[in-house]
This record gives sequence, structure tokens and C-alpha cells, in this order.
Amino acid sequence: MNNTEILFAFIRVIIALPLVLALAYVAIKYGLARRGLVKGQQGGRRMRVVEQMPLGPKGLLSLVEVGDKYFLLAHAETGITVVKEYDTLPEPLADNTVAEGLPDFRQLLKFKLKQQQHVSHQDTAEGENGREK
Repeated sequence: MNNTEILFAFIRVIIALPLVLALAYVAIKYGLARRGLVKGQQGGRRMRVVEQMPLGPKGLLSLVEVGDKYFLLAHAETGITVVKEYDTLPEPLADNTVAEGLPDFRQLLKFKLKQQQHVSHQDTAEGENGREK
């Protein structure tokens, strides 16, 4: 290719790219939004997820608001099950995130780090064949 062919190819891209973007914008804004396939301003949302809690690698609990009702849903590999229906939003749980009698994560982490440092100091005090230096 010579320089003029490269220049004309570049000019075609510069002209075609804005046209394609404009067509995509018009199609999404007016074509898909009228069919309800894209979130728009038509009537607002009728449903929202209030809270979710994982129950393992393949399980999930969701609290969903639909209109003036609340539903507790269990998600599993096999499907979704309605666990309970509420007329009003359930009260939030107390902020006792640590069960009584169990250490919190910070305490466990400090303990494990101290153990790891103690073991690494012992390893450096031994020679290559297990004898002390």
C-alpha cells in the first residue's frame, strides 16, 4: 500500500466511526427503550433488592421489595424459592457481629501472625541440614 491508500482508509474510518456510533445511540435510545428492553424513564422501578447474603459457594438469600411487599428468596443451583413474605420491612439485626465466646477476626489474625513469625525465626536459626549454626 502506498501513502495515499493509507490516508484514504484513515479518512473513511474517521467518517464512518461517528456515523456508526450515532446509529447505535439512536437504536438504543428509541428502538430498544420503547420495547422495554433498556431501563428508561417509563414508570420507574417496581422492584429492588434490599439486601443479599451468601450461603456458600452456590447459595444466596435475597430480600426483595416488590410494590409494598417484601419477599425473602433462597437462590440455589436448582432454582429460586420464596422462603417468606413480609408486609413490612423486617427490623435490622443487632450489630453483634461476633458471637459470644468466640474471638473476633482481628484477634485470630494477630495470633496466627505471631505463630508464623515464631516458626520463621526457628527456621532461620537452623542450618541447611537441620543443625544449629
